[in-house]
Parts: sequence; C-alpha cells; structure tokens
Amino acid sequence: MIITVLISYIIGPAGSGKTTLTNALISYIQNYNQEVTPVSINLDPAVQDLPYLPDIDIQDYVTVENVVEETGLGPNGAVIEAADRMINYLEDIKFEIDQYNNPEYIIVDTPGQMELFSFRNTGPLIANALGFGTVKTNIIFCYDSKMCTSPNGFISTLLLAASVQYRFPNIPLLNVLTKKDLLSVEKLDTILDWVGNDFSLQDSIQMEEKGMMREFTVALERAFRDFGAISNLLPISAKYDQDVDQVFAALQRIFDEYESPYM
Repeated sequence: MIITVLISYIIGPAGSGKTTLTNALISYIQNYNQEVTPVSINLDPAVQDLPYLPDIDIQDYVTVENVVEETGLGPNGAVIEAADRMINYLEDIKFEIDQYNNPEYIIVDTPGQMELFSFRNTGPLIANALGFGTVKTNIIFCYDSKMCTSPNGFISTLLLAASVQYRFPNIPLLNVLTKKDLLSVEKLDTILDWVGNDFSLQDSIQMEEKGMMREFTVALERAFRDFGAISNLLPISAKYDQDVDQVFAALQRIFDEYESPYM
C-alpha cells in the first residue's frame, strides 16, 4: 500500500514557539491515533535543550560546537556554516526517514534563527530533497503574539511571513498566532479583528503611527490585503495544548486540497 507522507515545516522568528509547537503537535498526533507514529525532525544545529526527543536530529551530523572547534569561527559565523552544512546530510536524513517504514506525518522543527532555513539556500534545498515519493508539504508560520500587539509589529511579522512564502512559492502556508495565553482577551480580539476586518488594521495604523511611517505602513497593509496575505490566523497556546487540535485539523484540510509539486 502506498502511504502519503505529510510533512510540516514549522518556521518563525526566534522565540516564536516553534519547538513548543513541534512538541505539542507530535504529542497530539500520537494521542489522536495510536496506530500512527509521527516522526519529528530537529533541523537546528545550535539548539541546546529540546522538550521532546527528536526521532531524527541534525545534531547527530553537525553541531555549532563542532564547527567552532574545527574552523575557529565565532558564534554567528559557526551557526551559518553549520546550517549550510546540513545539505551534506540530506541522504542520511532520507535514509533515517525510510527506517520508519513510510511514516504518515513528519514534523520538522527548523532553526531558531529563521533566516538560516528560509533565506539561505538550505531551506529550499531540504524541502526539495525531502519531497520524494507520495509527499505533501506545508509550512506552519508562527506569529509571535507579543510581536503582534502593535500594528507596526503585526505588519513586520506579515513581512516575514510573506518573505517565507516567496522563498517557498509552491508550498501552502498555515499562519498560527502562538502564545495566545500571554494576551488579554481584548488584545487577542483586536489582532483577530485586524485579520478579518478590512478597515480595523488601517484605523489602528492611523491612530498609532505618524508621518511617513504611517503612510508606509498603510501602503504595506493595502498591498498585503490585495494579495490575500491577511487571510487567516489561528490563535493557539502550544504550551497549554490550547487549540493544537485546530492546527491538526487545518493541516488535514490543506493536505486534502493540496497536490504536492514533488509528486
């Protein structure tokens, strides 16, 4: 029997909750259907502690510490070098995936510094390499709730999400607002209103921004709205397992509708 593999790459700014969401999704899938064994992949060569034990860990092949010892690079240079080296181990990662006998779900925890995966060649190369057989792929983009409390921060996060979509043009993107437990009910409602109401975000920008920055931010908002970038945002708290089931349901809808370019 041919099994369709569903791969989700979790991407977002540093501290946006990618690893916590990875852990919560893996736990949810395991509890949802005990006959299914999801596979977790850690692609962060610099992470120190993980709340889960990854089934496949890039640190088995390359770590920032080893790169520092080998090259003498400083911390920033070593992180970039380690991320670039990940592509040398793609066949090893694919081999490890094959050992799980066609897993149905693969959750990929990408580097804490999202530019290492999204803005260098590493991310697209990995996505293409792992797009083998009957594979369907998506990206979960994490909007950090604390960054999104102001119109400026919300628009800035939209820019990051749009840049990820630009780098992975054939892969559907699911937007989640992480750490909703840190927001008041009123602030959460305001952010969701910015998404669903064509005029709410513009009104907030007009009130909170001034001068050329206000005009620039309004222009960006209009461009995002015209291109459909402000279309959905799912608020969750992975730390407290709030609405993780909704993330899984959204993934199922995406995978049901989406035909992978790699198939």
